[in-house]
Amino acid sequence: MLLINIVCAGNARFVENELLIRFDEGFTRADIEIVLVDESVEIVRQVSRPLNLWLIRIDLQQDPLHRVSRRIQNNPEILYVQNDHLLSLRNDPDDPMYLSQWNFHNTGFDINGNPSGIEDADIDAPEAWDIHTGGQTALGREIVAGIVDGGCDMAHPDLLANLWTNPADTAGNNIDDDSNGWIDDFQGWNAYGHNGIIPQTNTDASHGTHVAGTVGAHSNNANQVAGVNWDVKLMIVSGASTTTSTAMEGYSYILEQKLAWLESNGTEGAFVVATNSSFGVDYAYCDSLDYPVWNDMYNALGAAGILSIAATANRNLNVDVSGDVPTSCSSPYLITVTSTTKSDLKTTNAGYGLESIDLGAPGHGVLSTNYHQGTTTKYGTSMAAPHVTGAVALMHAAASFELAQLYEESPAQGAQIFKSMVLGTVDTLSNLNGISVTGGRLNLHQAVLRASTWTPSATGDLNLDNRVNIQDVVIMINLILGNIPPTPDLMSAADLNYDTLNTVQDLILLIQLILN
Repeated sequence: MLLINIVCAGNARFVENELLIRFDEGFTRADIEIVLVDESVEIVRQVSRPLNLWLIRIDLQQDPLHRVSRRIQNNPEILYVQNDHLLSLRNDPDDPMYLSQWNFHNTGFDINGNPSGIEDADIDAPEAWDIHTGGQTALGREIVAGIVDGGCDMAHPDLLANLWTNPADTAGNNIDDDSNGWIDDFQGWNAYGHNGIIPQTNTDASHGTHVAGTVGAHSNNANQVAGVNWDVKLMIVSGASTTTSTAMEGYSYILEQKLAWLESNGTEGAFVVATNSSFGVDYAYCDSLDYPVWNDMYNALGAAGILSIAATANRNLNVDVSGDVPTSCSSPYLITVTSTTKSDLKTTNAGYGLESIDLGAPGHGVLSTNYHQGTTTKYGTSMAAPHVTGAVALMHAAASFELAQLYEESPAQGAQIFKSMVLGTVDTLSNLNGISVTGGRLNLHQAVLRASTWTPSATGDLNLDNRVNIQDVVIMINLILGNIPPTPDLMSAADLNYDTLNTVQDLILLIQLILN
């Protein structure tokens, strides 16, 4: 049995004899063995092929960890070295249960007719479902959401129809049937055990089953609960806690499935559009030199068109000041979520931050699926984040043909458009104003409506003279600086990168358009 000793640096704990090392692209195991030949280390495994990230174990009897880390990071083939930090699930203690899904439709009363919460303190799900209930894009792609968590009840009757499977692999034969580098990944991946056996009965599986149900419990089937998506494919990946290396292996599985889809024009892999995570490191700064792999992974996922949705800390702390990994990360493909109550208030024990936390979503007393084929009510930011993950998936289903086409042609740009739509359609709340980026809570209906009506209307002709020239550049600069009123027509004509914003990026594209 492998014994893992834990140490602390500041507030962050990590495995005392392991390092994560990112090498240059194309650097092989044989190359690594040559580079590290003089070190007392063992190459454990490659954690992420897309990032060429490797887990190394140090012989502490020969050398202390910090000395080895400092020595090898000076090697020109090594991009960086970081500790294998410990992660923890974002659980909250149990509180009294609310036996209704107020998060989708809040009447201000519980199921017994007693006052409970505030009317419309919800995500307006029924209104969104009038537009679409999920499943496929306008181009016929089967939409997949990646659930990186502790496990899942894979036989749950309200999830079974929506669970993603890999048809090219045969479960249990210990053979990589589809030669994708993952053995027996028929139902997803278990990054804890480095195999395809998903944990189904442990406490963390209860957490993962609940999260999966919020994203996409099979709905309108006269059974148990509804999900944000009635139809969607849920890719289950176990790897939500213990260490950074475990989480990165889980993310990498999802990334490789999407890359395979892109590279094969849809004949292999999966059309993953979002990942959900509810784990991290409290009181840590993502953009510090100690945690470089997080932004790298989210950027790599984003380049493939995958938005990563992360729950912030279950503590009443300002992430801008106190830090949190991953919700202090700066990747443009990350959406960070705090928890709100049925009274549209930020949950007391939930993180916030004007720069770090994008929006709120219902998380305090959310009813969803549970392991042992049941249901339960849970509390915390972990329950909030899957509403946003589900929203991204549902938006893809509702997206106009033009938006679906743009996304496939330019996955990274498309992902940022979807993120801008999520953030640009929130219900503003005084309780979140000044302590989150948007100052609001998810509005599923408005986000889905925005995606369904999107058209590529940007022309660059801001003064409507049927020409694109330096005069339009002047107008664009003044629009960005706030010197002229941002009318809808003007903002639409100036939004050249289709992210629903008017920024310097649009100015650069306008100049390129004139020069060409």
